Amino acid sequence: MIVNVVRRNFGINRSRFIQGLKSDIQLSEKERKRIIRRSLQKYPWKLKCTVAMEELAELQQQISKQVRGYGDRIGLLEEMADAYICLNFLESIFDIKPEDLQKAIDVKLERERENCQ
Repeated sequence: MIVNVVRRNFGINRSRFIQGLKSDIQLSEKERKRIIRRSLQKYPWKLKCTVAMEELAELQQQISKQVRGYGDRIGLLEEMADAYICLNFLESIFDIKPEDLQKAIDVKLERERENCQ
């Protein structure tokens, strides 16, 4: 099934992830965007949306584990990275302009600032 292929390609095993964290890998913004674009050309957008929902659910599970004292930092970091990548996919799929997203973030943060006073 194509969903399983995408899931296997998206996730990496834990030891490979930890190895990558210890490496000197540092992609440029241009290269990150190119990878996102090529991935969206390879797989159907609805499939990418499904994977995004699954990845966001996995982040939710990691947060829950952290709150309950059972989480591990590496697992949380990995799921946060997956979620961030998926947000980039969604930004591209739904043609969300970076400046529009940043404006929306600023509006939300302004509300947060008001709540903190």
